[in-house]
Amino acid sequence: MGEKCDPGLVGARSLNYGVPQAINRLLTSQPMRVRIPHRADAGAGTPRKASTVRQHHRLITTKTVFVLGALGALLFGYDNGIVAAAILFVPDELPLSPTVEGLVVSSGVIGAMVGSISSGPLADKIGRQRMLLAAAVVFLIGAAGAGAAPTAEVLVASRLVLGLGIGISSVVVPLYLAEMAPASRRGIATSMNQYLIVVGTGVAGGVGFVLSFSGSWRWMLLIGVFPALVLLLGMLFMPDTPRSLTRRGYPERAHDVLRTIRNDPAEADAEYAEISAVAAKDMEDRSDKGPDGTGSGKASGRWSEGWVAKLLVIGVLLAVFQQVTGINAVVYYSPSVLTDLGLTPTQSLLFSFLNGMLNIATIAVVVHMKIVDRRGRKPLLLTGVAGLIVSTAAIGLVTIFGEPGSVVQVVVTILAFVLFTNVFSATWGPVLWVILAEIFPLRIRGFAMGIATLFNWLAAFAVSQSFPVLQSHVGAGPIMLAFAVIGVVIVPIVMRWVPETKDRSLEELEVDFRLGKS
Repeated sequence: MGEKCDPGLVGARSLNYGVPQAINRLLTSQPMRVRIPHRADAGAGTPRKASTVRQHHRLITTKTVFVLGALGALLFGYDNGIVAAAILFVPDELPLSPTVEGLVVSSGVIGAMVGSISSGPLADKIGRQRMLLAAAVVFLIGAAGAGAAPTAEVLVASRLVLGLGIGISSVVVPLYLAEMAPASRRGIATSMNQYLIVVGTGVAGGVGFVLSFSGSWRWMLLIGVFPALVLLLGMLFMPDTPRSLTRRGYPERAHDVLRTIRNDPAEADAEYAEISAVAAKDMEDRSDKGPDGTGSGKASGRWSEGWVAKLLVIGVLLAVFQQVTGINAVVYYSPSVLTDLGLTPTQSLLFSFLNGMLNIATIAVVVHMKIVDRRGRKPLLLTGVAGLIVSTAAIGLVTIFGEPGSVVQVVVTILAFVLFTNVFSATWGPVLWVILAEIFPLRIRGFAMGIATLFNWLAAFAVSQSFPVLQSHVGAGPIMLAFAVIGVVIVPIVMRWVPETKDRSLEELEVDFRLGKS
């Protein structure tokens, strides 16, 4: 495509350069000439001018965009994981009743629920980049407050604030990465979210182990301030996503961002045309009148439309499935399970750290080999759930039928924990967030992602709160077998209903889903 598209006025014929045939068929099914809202790139509360993007073009590279965008996931992993170590030593300084101790852990999850459901609509309204800046500020306040907490009440409140940051990043980081990445690399780019969550969790395990000898729980929590500062300063120079900019009425800036982060100007122009084409179609469908000035337009991307409702149900089910296979039970309570089998608390924390390092290596291989983009999303979900079924069944069986405290029981449990966490890190961990960032239409992508993520956190809360209660009544074995049975139920649902999304742009996916194709 040789010429830059007119960002204000979009017509079907003017957008055919580089636009996939599926989108052309949708656009040319009826006459269309729609003006995309075009705001002035100046004034308070608006994105920086396109010239500002060009001034910072040496900072704005594909690598820096992906690394800084995913840094929120590192904070997610660290602040979510460090509490498991810190809570062992907080009672030495701050008296905690069992109820308050539970609140220190669960308040983060409650905050994450609030952050996830509120950040989606805000990300649609003010942009992805600004929400990442907000997340950095929230992480700063929460980490500083938790590390300096003079009372248990302040610690709970600070953990609630940290949870808000975790909730924001769980929604916005995958959105930012997916909308910045080209179709051919979207899987690997969005997998960076899970990679840095795992890295953050591994770092938390290492910090927790090192500081456990001195019991320095305050420093465990305060360390989270430093990556939050890096995220805050770095995102000040990063742009919003081209799709968010186009939707919010800044098409010229969107085109400039694409030309900055794509190596090939022609590729950037074609992608811009594709984004504008689908945005124009959405504007037409949402207008009060049809293109001929009579009749009424359809409400594109609203919940009342069957294709949107179906995608939302799929997203919510996948978000719940990721948790009810038992990941949070393993992450939060594997040290206590191993302690019950005879290991010391330090040995259990050392295992968590070493397993975390192995998880980092596993997801690094997934990212480096581009497995999500090469193999596809659906095959990885099916392979992953098979591995989770095997590992939870092994833990359940050896716990129920093995000799208590025997070497066989301990070894099998440890190996099964390792298998479970590494399979999860390679499959359901990254692939869920890739799919959620892909399947929803642009107009409601943040809102829908927030709803699905809320259900993810609700399921996580239910699992983490119910596991210790059920463990005290029936033991860990039956619970692990229940997770395995749930995994078996998940298999046919994924096979039947989950679409494959690899090798298609977000705009192609939206058009295909709208037309009833998967």
